Amino acid sequence: MTELIVMGTMLVLAVLAIHASQLRVAIIYLSVFSLLTALLYLLLAAPELALAEGAIGSGLVTLLYLACLKKNRVYTIGVVSEPAVAVLSDEEHRSVESSEITRQIRDFLTRRELDVQLVFIDRSFDQAMAEGKFDLLLIDGANGITAHSTEEDYVTIELEVMFQMHGIPLTIHYVAAETEVPR
Repeated sequence: MTELIVMGTMLVLAVLAIHASQLRVAIIYLSVFSLLTALLYLLLAAPELALAEGAIGSGLVTLLYLACLKKNRVYTIGVVSEPAVAVLSDEEHRSVESSEITRQIRDFLTRRELDVQLVFIDRSFDQAMAEGKFDLLLIDGANGITAHSTEEDYVTIELEVMFQMHGIPLTIHYVAAETEVPR
């Protein structure tokens, strides 16, 4: 009976790993899957296999996955509220996160295998741009959302072309690269 519960849980974890939207989450599911495999081997009286699966499958392979994932590019999008507010409300966070433009940007970047990180900033646009920590800055103002990026960022150029092709009302304003602080 215990074996069936473990195998059922393994099946659920396998499906979750396949359908995970983030690679880190999929790696965690696979790591737990491997630990349950080791437990299953132990329940089936194969302690040598359980030890090998626990050490290699769950430990070493997970570390290798995470090391490879560390090389994955994270695309950081900063969100500034105009006028600058010290703390944005939860409603403002949800409004920006659930907007059609933000969803389109996330989908576009995810298709290019970039991890999207949305960061809400409590400073002014000029301060955020001077920091140079963001690949794209979105300004949530009275006229809706506007985007700003550096001239050299080819991803935002592709993003702007995609918006124009689909008729999405977002123009990306480019700033000179000299204003960006090196990362």
